[in-house]
Amino acid sequence: MRASEGSSIAHGPGGEASHRQNFGAVSRRRARILHACRRLRAVLPQAAFVAAGKHECRYTQLAVSSRTSQGGVPPHHTSVIRVSVIIPFHRNLGLLRRVLQPFADRPDTVELVLAVDGATEDWRPVAAEFGARSVELARRSGPAAARNRGAEIATGPIIAFVDGDVIAAPDAIARMEAVLEDPALTAVFGAYDEVPPEPGFFSQYKNLSHGYVHSTTGSRARTFWAGLGAVRAAAFRAVGGFDERFDRPCVEDIELGYRLTDAGGTIAVDPSIRGTHLKRWTLWSSVRSDIVDRGIPWTQLLLRAGATAQADLNLTQTLRLSVIVSYLLACFALAGAVWPVAWLGVPAGLAALSALNREYYAYFARVRGPWFAARVVLAHTLHHLCNGVSFVAGQVLYRARRLGWQLPGSLPLDAAVAGNRMARA
Repeated sequence: MRASEGSSIAHGPGGEASHRQNFGAVSRRRARILHACRRLRAVLPQAAFVAAGKHECRYTQLAVSSRTSQGGVPPHHTSVIRVSVIIPFHRNLGLLRRVLQPFADRPDTVELVLAVDGATEDWRPVAAEFGARSVELARRSGPAAARNRGAEIATGPIIAFVDGDVIAAPDAIARMEAVLEDPALTAVFGAYDEVPPEPGFFSQYKNLSHGYVHSTTGSRARTFWAGLGAVRAAAFRAVGGFDERFDRPCVEDIELGYRLTDAGGTIAVDPSIRGTHLKRWTLWSSVRSDIVDRGIPWTQLLLRAGATAQADLNLTQTLRLSVIVSYLLACFALAGAVWPVAWLGVPAGLAALSALNREYYAYFARVRGPWFAARVVLAHTLHHLCNGVSFVAGQVLYRARRLGWQLPGSLPLDAAVAGNRMARA
């Protein structure tokens, strides 16, 4: 059963009356179906459009869906929602089904919220199939705005974010909830697993590298990751949610992490919280992401937040030294075209890079073999070169903004998100 387009069907956690008689399996199924129908009839009169400012959101909650248990019975809720899982969606229904599948048999304490960001396909049947509540942005506004709209209708005290191309492990949400049982923690995020399905070298390298960094960074971080992470709803709303000035996938989750920690929060990293990343990477997409989507904006965030001494995740001293060595290596290689003696510096540079990152390269040799690890050394060198470009460009953009010159790609100097609807609420 599906709600009509644009409707808002409110449906809160409820429960069936306890039965003292020993009904058979068929009787119990009939009782649950009748109960679901009564609840639907009770909430149908509440349907209404909800305007959402410039984003023109339409809220839709699918009270009764075709998602069934093994017995073919629509799920019934007997518990208070503890975790709201928010997943952004723009296009690719096949991918959406794969991402939602781990939540097909979720417990009653977990609600699924689909944040539809100017979708190009009819997502409603899929949302109904998995019993997902939903909020729709009429035009594409980026994952920051979409997640914020999802958080506005989320009812759980914990909000979990799963990217639209990540398949969460079956126990991922339970692990997040268990970590946040510690009242001293504000948020937690996990890591990609070691089985990315895309077979290409750069797809394997980038996804495995991301998981390795999260798995070896330590138990605390200054930033947040929305690919597979959770945050206390109260803390998320207190800082105004994601900064919607990031209107495309970028560093909106990193920026949120700085505001959470600046407000006194503590962010945990737990690599046992795993997810499979379905993204396909190429050489070009890797370079573009390293420079445009991550490096340049992150450099500006570091300067803005006064976090240039940050030494976790991709900002360790080893990796900073690796950037310097990579540029020396590139200089030796270029100079060798004119002065052959300069080629002697190339093996020295490779040796220094290998020594600095020996555990990293050993990891790839262990999980993908020596030949793969040898290619990783070259790809990693390119990554460091991209980071050097990002650092210089980010510095220029930040300094220019401080002088009053707003160049393309520069970020606002303030971390305020007063323009967000969530911040105004």
